[in-house]
Amino acid sequence: MEYTLPLQTITDAWMKALKDSDSIQQYCKDHYGKAPVLINGGNPREAPDGDYCPYIVVMNGSKIEGADQSTLSYTIGVGWVVKNNNLTVDGKVVQNAYYPDAKEIQLTGAVECDELGQLIYETLQTFASDRDWPISRVDYDVTPSATYPQFMGTMVCITEITPSMGETLTY
Repeated sequence: MEYTLPLQTITDAWMKALKDSDSIQQYCKDHYGKAPVLINGGNPREAPDGDYCPYIVVMNGSKIEGADQSTLSYTIGVGWVVKNNNLTVDGKVVQNAYYPDAKEIQLTGAVECDELGQLIYETLQTFASDRDWPISRVDYDVTPSATYPQFMGTMVCITEITPSMGETLTY
């Protein structure tokens, strides 16, 4: 029996999990005044602009299947972007400015990007585990790469399963 599962089946399920996540919805409403825009599929050359923020993109990745595979592997990409031009300078919240005498500057958007990313990961891991397809590995990155005041994070999630004889793959 050939085991196969379309990647889109997983991304559709993950989109629903993100949409239904009270913690993600509430976090975005508390920090940005609105729910996140959820995008199924992505075009890295045409990323949405800051007006869409916050937004979460779920993208098909790759899969390894086949009759000679004892373990099947599914890779899904997730990206998110927030926009916040607040800074905390020596304990005081301010907006874009020049502070050459500051002792400590924290970019609020960078912190929020990681917080939202963690909520996304926890939501997807719980959702996947509840279906007996836990995320086996995640490569998580919030290294600054977007245009300030946008902050972007990405994660590549890999789910590996070992199918049982006669099992039908469903997600």
